[in-house]
Amino acid sequence: MKSREIRKKSILRAFTVLSSMTLVSRITGYIRDAVIAAFLGASIYSDAFFVAFRIPNMFRRLFGEGALTPAIIPVVSGLIDKPAEQRNREIKSIIGTATLIVAIVTIFGVIIAPYLVKALAFGFTKDENLFQLTTKLTRIMFPYLFFISLVAVFMGILNAYHHFFAPAFSPTLLNLSMIASLLILRPFTSLPVFALAIGVLIGGLLQLLIQLPYLKQNSLPLLPSFDYKSKAVKEVLHIVIPSIFGLAITQINILVDTLVASFLKSGTVSYLYYADRLLELPIGIFTVSFASALLPSISSKATNNDIEGVRFDFNKTLIQCMLFILPSMFFLLFFGQTIISVLFKRKAFDAIAEIGSFRALIGYSLGLPFFTFNRLITPLFYAYKKTKEPVKAGFFAMLVNIIMDITLMPLGEFGLALATTLSGIANTYLLYSFFNKNHYSLNLKDPLKTILKIFIAGTFSIGISKLISLLIPMGNTFVSKIIILILYATIFMILFIILLEFFKVEEHKKIWKRIRITQ
Repeated sequence: MKSREIRKKSILRAFTVLSSMTLVSRITGYIRDAVIAAFLGASIYSDAFFVAFRIPNMFRRLFGEGALTPAIIPVVSGLIDKPAEQRNREIKSIIGTATLIVAIVTIFGVIIAPYLVKALAFGFTKDENLFQLTTKLTRIMFPYLFFISLVAVFMGILNAYHHFFAPAFSPTLLNLSMIASLLILRPFTSLPVFALAIGVLIGGLLQLLIQLPYLKQNSLPLLPSFDYKSKAVKEVLHIVIPSIFGLAITQINILVDTLVASFLKSGTVSYLYYADRLLELPIGIFTVSFASALLPSISSKATNNDIEGVRFDFNKTLIQCMLFILPSMFFLLFFGQTIISVLFKRKAFDAIAEIGSFRALIGYSLGLPFFTFNRLITPLFYAYKKTKEPVKAGFFAMLVNIIMDITLMPLGEFGLALATTLSGIANTYLLYSFFNKNHYSLNLKDPLKTILKIFIAGTFSIGISKLISLLIPMGNTFVSKIIILILYATIFMILFIILLEFFKVEEHKKIWKRIRITQ
């Protein structure tokens, strides 16, 4: 009983640390993007940077925290109770093998940078200067993959030892490094975008260095060994390889979006980037946190074949998550342009960039509930150890995204964002169908009734808030915009909570009660 209570506290503490550090990372990330927008706007320079930065990021999600961290955690967890010598030997082999593989990929990536740019943004080849700039930036930033992949390895090791602060805080260091480099190094480079690229490299190194004291504190090895035949390495590879196939589908979607955007007007890639950054705020803070909290609970119930318990946990989590996601969707749809103006509109980021980014945000925001559902239902497949079905659903959703990208291309940035939403809807349908057909019925009738009430409450609240905004116009100064935006948000939330009470949606009371208990 005592060990179970300690475990609950550990999970609760991990959830609190991860959520709070995600919020700090998002805030500094938006400051970073505001600085980038101020100096680069939505121009050929920002397009070149975002494409070049996306290339190592794409590989990072394949080889880094997307696949490596989840694979390493269970393997290292199984080593904790082993003799120190055996444990450290196995951990060293994981570090060494990962270091060797990522180093080879990094060197190869720098060499073939022009071909990677062509694959990701073939439309850039129409402008030789833009193509060369993107290639140069790619070569500067590609070594970021090496640093961040080792961060992912150390993150998995530390998480297995229930240490979450350093891995969760490290993205903040990248944001701060990029901001500082752009502000300080800009006078010493031929173009501001090169200062930003240097900031990415410095940020990657800082993210790696912050892990080291905590590894030492837990008596964990820092130096690698290159025993790629060790048992731990084989176990990690056994988990990583299927994960990479699933993650590759997501990266292909991003590649196709960027490829199509590269054929459109200058700035389109940047519009999609800025809109996606706003969308990631509710997804990162609410959806990912709820999904992370859901997996341990349903895993234990799935092991005991407690389908009623699984169904109850999923339905409860879905409703609670939608209490945050649906209001976020409405606010982004109706006040997204104001938010973009407050965050980004200054210097090089002009009114045209503001409108283009908002058009993309509309297309993305419509899919927010579906993206959330997909994140929440996927852990159910992993709980039942059926990892192929999400990959299959993702593959068909990818085909929908490609077809819709080409079909909706004439609509510009809105069309490409809407294609992503339609792909998300297809993924929702397939994931739900696969789970109900091959496993157990989720029986969403009751939660959908509650979600409909939340939707209606949000619709009325945002409608009234928008009418009030017409009576209280936005000011021209940054401070006045912030104050008025907070006023709009406050009015919206007050109306929303009142209507939740009217519709007798009790879940919001449970959330506030839980927050008070946690505090």
